[in-house]
Amino acid sequence: MPEKTVVTANWKQGVAFTIRIRGHELLTDLPREKGGQDLGPTPPELLLASLASCSGIFAKLFADREGISTEGIEVTVEADTLQCPMRLGNFKVRMRIPGLPEGKRSKAQAFVESCLVGQTLKVANAIDLELL
Repeated sequence: MPEKTVVTANWKQGVAFTIRIRGHELLTDLPREKGGQDLGPTPPELLLASLASCSGIFAKLFADREGISTEGIEVTVEADTLQCPMRLGNFKVRMRIPGLPEGKRSKAQAFVESCLVGQTLKVANAIDLELL
């Protein structure tokens, strides 16, 4: 049976929600110009943060495995907001691994591209919405 990942979102105020993940909490909201109070990142920003952090973790694991310094690893992710249907698309992950030798670049790229979040975004998924 597949392992389950569970996250809970509870309404806090306005359009802000408290997100609970295991023992952690964070807030998500909308900017003021979109009707929120800007108490936290937006859900699309959290999606990009998930991809950036997943890619970063995989870069760190690769660097550790290859004996490369992890100092200065940096990941930036961006995506376009598309219409019909409204969604994020054209994801771009830009990663800096300062100590990465030229000869290990393709190996590092293949390893980082295997991160769970990136792989999830590459595959068409169905979402089963059940109103309780």
